[in-house]
Amino acid sequence: MSAIIDLPAHTLAKQRAASDPAASAWVSANAGSGKTHVLIQRVVRLLLEGTAPSKILCLTFTKAAAANMASRVFEMLALWTRLSDEDLREAIIATGAPAPTGVALDAARTLFARTVETPGGLKIQTIHAFCEMLLHLFPFEANVAARFEVADEPRQAELLARARREVLAGVSGDPRGLGAHIARLVDECSPADFEALIKEAMAFRGLRELWDKDPEQDLRKALHLAAGRDGAAVERDIIENGLSPALWPDVAHWLDHGGSTDQKLAKQFRDAAAAREIAAGRASQGDLLFCSQDCVAAYLAIFFIDAGEGHARSSLATKKPAALRPDLAAMLYAEQARLEPLRIERRSAATLSRTLALLGAVQAVFTRYHAIKAARGILDFDDLVERALALVERSDAAWVLYKLDAGIDHILVDEAQDTSAPQWRILERLTGDFAGAGRGGRPRTFFAVGDEKQSIFSFQGAAPEMFAQMLRRFRVKFSAGEAAFEHVRLGLSFRSSPGILSAVDQVFEHGEHQSGLIADDDLWMPHEALKRYLPGLVEIWPPVGPEAREDPRDWKLPLDIRDSQDPVALVADRVARKIALLIAETGETVFDTRDRRPRAIRAGDILILVRRRGPLFEALIRALKNCNVPVAGADRLELADHIAIMDLVAAGRTALLPQDDLTLACVLKSPLIGLDDDDLLAFAPNRSGSLFDALAHSGEPRHTRAFARIAAWRARAAQSPFAFYSSLLCEDGGRLAFAARLGAEAADAVDEFLRLALSHDNESAPSLVAFLDTFENMECSIKRDMETGADAVRVMTVHAAKGLEAKIVFLPDTCGAPTHRHDPKLFKLSSGRDDQPLLAWSPKSALDCPATAEARTRARAAALEEYRRLLYVALTRAEERLYIAGCHGAKGPSPQCWATMILATLGQGGDFESFPAFWNIDDKILRRASGSSASTSIDSPPPPAPPVAAPDWLARPAFEEARDAPLVRPSGALASRSGFISGSDAPPATTARRLAMEQGRLAHLLLQYLPGLAPDLRRTAALNYLAAAAGGLGAAWRQALADKIIAVLDLPALKDLFSPGSIAEAPLEGAVALPGGRKIAVAGQVDRIAETPEAVLVADFKTRGGAAGGVPASYIAQMALYRAVLAPLWPGKPLRMSLVWIDDASVVELETGALDAALASIETD
Repeated sequence: MSAIIDLPAHTLAKQRAASDPAASAWVSANAGSGKTHVLIQRVVRLLLEGTAPSKILCLTFTKAAAANMASRVFEMLALWTRLSDEDLREAIIATGAPAPTGVALDAARTLFARTVETPGGLKIQTIHAFCEMLLHLFPFEANVAARFEVADEPRQAELLARARREVLAGVSGDPRGLGAHIARLVDECSPADFEALIKEAMAFRGLRELWDKDPEQDLRKALHLAAGRDGAAVERDIIENGLSPALWPDVAHWLDHGGSTDQKLAKQFRDAAAAREIAAGRASQGDLLFCSQDCVAAYLAIFFIDAGEGHARSSLATKKPAALRPDLAAMLYAEQARLEPLRIERRSAATLSRTLALLGAVQAVFTRYHAIKAARGILDFDDLVERALALVERSDAAWVLYKLDAGIDHILVDEAQDTSAPQWRILERLTGDFAGAGRGGRPRTFFAVGDEKQSIFSFQGAAPEMFAQMLRRFRVKFSAGEAAFEHVRLGLSFRSSPGILSAVDQVFEHGEHQSGLIADDDLWMPHEALKRYLPGLVEIWPPVGPEAREDPRDWKLPLDIRDSQDPVALVADRVARKIALLIAETGETVFDTRDRRPRAIRAGDILILVRRRGPLFEALIRALKNCNVPVAGADRLELADHIAIMDLVAAGRTALLPQDDLTLACVLKSPLIGLDDDDLLAFAPNRSGSLFDALAHSGEPRHTRAFARIAAWRARAAQSPFAFYSSLLCEDGGRLAFAARLGAEAADAVDEFLRLALSHDNESAPSLVAFLDTFENMECSIKRDMETGADAVRVMTVHAAKGLEAKIVFLPDTCGAPTHRHDPKLFKLSSGRDDQPLLAWSPKSALDCPATAEARTRARAAALEEYRRLLYVALTRAEERLYIAGCHGAKGPSPQCWATMILATLGQGGDFESFPAFWNIDDKILRRASGSSASTSIDSPPPPAPPVAAPDWLARPAFEEARDAPLVRPSGALASRSGFISGSDAPPATTARRLAMEQGRLAHLLLQYLPGLAPDLRRTAALNYLAAAAGGLGAAWRQALADKIIAVLDLPALKDLFSPGSIAEAPLEGAVALPGGRKIAVAGQVDRIAETPEAVLVADFKTRGGAAGGVPASYIAQMALYRAVLAPLWPGKPLRMSLVWIDDASVVELETGALDAALASIETD
């Protein structure tokens, strides 16, 4: 940070106060103000004070942040080991520590070794990783499996889907209980909504506590619904206890004398009477009158608009009928007034019934989900926090806390604004004895750093209001214990230019825009810039809306064709074209803080941020590619939707059922096969049978090779999913084919797919059918690392970009805002207990009762607050340039959207100038540029050092380096003579050849591992292994191979070769001097080596017998090279080189003369 200019004194003082290891501290910081830097300073100062590394616990939000933090600490400590005394003294002082003595310097140099060598090391981890460690330490006390596993998100989704399917499959066994609950849910929502509803409910924290205490009573209280009142009772009151149904026909007849409005109401009275008669006819004799929902809805529609769900009608009778029967008119208005509270009560009763049905269904899924996890010894991320919290809060937790107190003296929390309420409760318990008498005379501190303005992960339980609340609680705790506690506010940005930070302050100094960003009792902390010399540019582009069209689109065009005048496509095209201009050689520059001079803009300097992945996200990537701009691709991949994974799934389906013509056609055109439309047209249209049969009889060489490859897949379909796809991607070249056609992005998706296949193999019976079924019912996405430094434009969501920065940021998604369409389906209601909220289900606002209407209002307000915090995060990613754009529909931008907020503040400022847009001179953009030319004031960076004369050696020609010896593989030493063809020129392998290769691979594996077993166990082990690895090759074939292997192992001549001290599959590498004087490098792998007192035995296993035709020259040359490399390792000891033929269980020992002659014949050119 101080490499360019010194830090202001007030910032240095704040950093030193925050990192002081003698006091606990709470740091509130603006974006880019060095929060993690201060935390690292504090860790290092704790170590300098003599704190054992194992006594420090650092917690952060993500694994990437934890890894970055640990890396920075170790880099600093490692650097200290190499510094001179003077440089080390300055480095220590820079951390805020006092000037060290000579002894302290020596101790500082040992910190790296101490930290690395300490058992357990420096604990820098996520809160979930800490909870996992805690549960592993105390499994008995926490009531968890001793060696439990943690399920990642894909596995959680898989297990939850399985639990949901099993619950639905068992509905028929409980038609009145669970069946009734499910039936109610099915009536209320579609299958897709049902699945989303279950997921949303399962994510609600506190479900278990809801069931432990009967939720109905608390829900009735929250909904203001009296005991015993249900929907049926309320509906009976609506129909029977007001305007008598016997009068409805008379009222209808009276209203017929009025105008059209009155006559419509008369018809509604008759409809209600007819519905009542139908309901009465369905009722059982002797029972209370059954009032159907149709009857009630028809009756309420008379008095209230929107089918009875809206507000009260202003007129129930016009002047004419009212004058005829004023008593009836008064009766209607009185009935309307009576119905209003009943209608609200009916909604409350419906909410209760609906919610209880949901909770009943969710409880069944929840119970089954946890039973599946328990049976497998699995915990998910929520379990980790829940079980850890229960562990430290249990009544007999003193032993656990005592053991932890002995191991943790200092807790540091990064990104504190993202910490959820249960996680805070864990931290409060861990720090319970950090203040007051519980300290035991030891210095014990707590440190938290965060920025509530950047709390954007409410869907993961983060609550920004907790930040200020926990600050107050910790301050009271440490003050009561007379322990030092500092609250430090950091406002200096090490990232952005003054022009960017000025724009941020202008947007959020507006009172309404601060709602949700800072606590009610707090003030806005202005942003200061460290890099005052940096130029700053803010551009506001006019939002793009749809244009009026005179002519409709051509009806013959495909429905999914992209309209070039669509606002999404237009704004994406403008952004892409602007970026193409920026990175072209047009003189546009950014300031390189490392080299301290301007440089040309690169694609890697640019970050495009959107609110969510959708049409704009995809259009931006597409437009960038069309403009030939390097783009890193999507930051998150939905695995099942990735084209490479779709091809892999289709390949698996084809291997299982090649008669599926559509799937086969997709595979044939995929990179795995490489055919095109012309190939398919050559044999597909006029076929008489299946596409697979037509492919088999095509006769075209390309088609023959495609058929052979699919036939090989079919032969491997009985293997485990991981083995099947590993062969397809590696041996068959699938990975390279995907990379060639789809780019490097495909590798991430393929690797994750293989990981899932391996996980499936480890957890259940290996089956390709089962794996594909599981995968297609699984929700799996992977987050790609966008911090790799690749020179490409990054397109990301704002959530994913938190913690990142870029020289140039584009915000093209500023016109949308949260609307009622984004409302949750489930709402939290107050139960009267702070720690136990209730859950209520209200599908839409028209069905809200007062309690859910109030909860919906709170949810919408919270969504808008997080929406504004999201804008703050987006704006503060930029270092030098910020481009703001947007697109909207026919109704225009949302009144509460980012664009409106920005135009209401920045757009009204007089310092923005209007310029013609680069895409159309009639459009105008607003631009504000600052600091375009650096001055020589103190705020400017020092000028670059004068050029240094080039040294003499720079002009001297370099010495000619010795050429490396050519690399030779022993198995291919005579490749040129034998006519061996490799790579793409090789003829397609026949089925017989592939079978022989598979037999050789399996035989080598068996000969590698079986000698380690007792002789009487070898046959059974061989058959079991072959059944698992080659189940599709037939029992007779497997039995024959096992017989051959056992016969080889039983050969008396090979007793020493397979002795316990022998080495299997030994890698070999070395240099060999040929008889002619040439040197070659040799790399290979020897199947078996054994040393006896008399000689060294070296053997290579070959599948086919060689007695009839003699030993091939290539085999002798291979063994000659092995001997030449191994001979120096055993000087004076003979090497006996042998070939072992597996097919006929025979051994051929090669003569010395033959080996010498073979070595002389090897060619390297």
